[in-house]
Amino acid sequence: MPDFNLIPGETLATGLRRISIDQFELALTGLTDPSVNRDGAVHEMRKATKRLRALLRMVRPSIGDKVYRAENAVLRDAAAKVSGVRDGAVMVDAVRRVRSRYGHLLAPGIFGDLESRLAGRHNRMSNRVLEDEETIRQLVTVLYRARSRYAAWPVDPEDPRFGSKVIPNGFRAIGPGIAATYSRGRSEMKLAYARPTPEHFHAWRKRVKYLRHQMEIFSPVWPEVVGGLASSLAALGDVLGDEHDQAEMIRLVASLPELVDDPDERNLLIALSHQRRRELQAAARVMGARVFAEQPDQFGNRLKAYWSAWSFGAD
Repeated sequence: MPDFNLIPGETLATGLRRISIDQFELALTGLTDPSVNRDGAVHEMRKATKRLRALLRMVRPSIGDKVYRAENAVLRDAAAKVSGVRDGAVMVDAVRRVRSRYGHLLAPGIFGDLESRLAGRHNRMSNRVLEDEETIRQLVTVLYRARSRYAAWPVDPEDPRFGSKVIPNGFRAIGPGIAATYSRGRSEMKLAYARPTPEHFHAWRKRVKYLRHQMEIFSPVWPEVVGGLASSLAALGDVLGDEHDQAEMIRLVASLPELVDDPDERNLLIALSHQRRRELQAAARVMGARVFAEQPDQFGNRLKAYWSAWSFGAD
C-alpha cells in the first residue's frame, strides 16, 4: 500500500495531495482491473474512502465547511453503494467469533445452519452488487471525478491562480481538525458508557477510526509515540468493530428468526452475543480511557510540540 503519512521535505499541501491521490488510485485499481478479485477490491475501496474522510476532517478548518461537506458526502455515498458486500461477510464472521469464544461450552456443530444461511445470504448480496456493471461504472466515474478534484489542490502559494487557497504549511492547518476529531471521540466515548446503545458505540468507533488514520498521517513527527498511538487506536477500533458486529447480528437474527429455526438455539445465540458485547465494551473502556486520557487542548498542544520538534518544519 502507498505511504499514508507525511514525508520530510514536503509541504503540507504537497503531502496531503499525494496521500489523497494515492488513496484514490488504491480505490480505483481493483475496480478497474479485471484480474483483481472484485470482492476484495470493494473492501479496499471502502477502506480507502475511510482514510480519505479522515484526511478531510484533518483539513476541514483549512478547506472550509462547504468543500468539506461536499467531498465527505461524495465519499460516504460512494462507499454506501457497495456496503452490502462487506456487511454480509461480517455477519458470518460474527457467528464464527461467538463459536470460537464459547465453543468449549457448546454442543458440536451448533449454529452451523445459521452460518451456512448467512454465507448464502452474503453471496447473494455480494453477487447482486458486484455483478451490477452499471453500479460499478457509476462508482468508478464518481471516484475518478473526485480524484481529479483532489489532484487540482493547489500547492504553490506563489501561484496567482490560487493565492491563499493553498493549505498553509504549518500545524495550524491540521491541528484544529485533529483536535476536533479527538474531542468528538472523547465525547462519544463518554456518551457510549452513559447510554450504552449500539448506535452510540458505533458513533464512537467511527471517531476512533478517523483519529487513527489522522495519526497515521501525522506519525512521522515522532514514529515511536504517534505511531504507537495509531496502533492503539487501531486495536481499539477492532474491539469496537467486533462489538458492532455482534450488535448487528442480534438485530438481524431478531428481525429474521427463520435464520435459526430452533428458538432455543436462537435465544442462546442472542444471549451469548449480548455477553460478548459486554466483554468487548469492558475491554474498550480500559483502552479508551488510556487513548482519551487528556483534555482536547492538552492533546492538541502535545501534538503541536511534536510538530515543532520535527525537521519537517515548525509553526
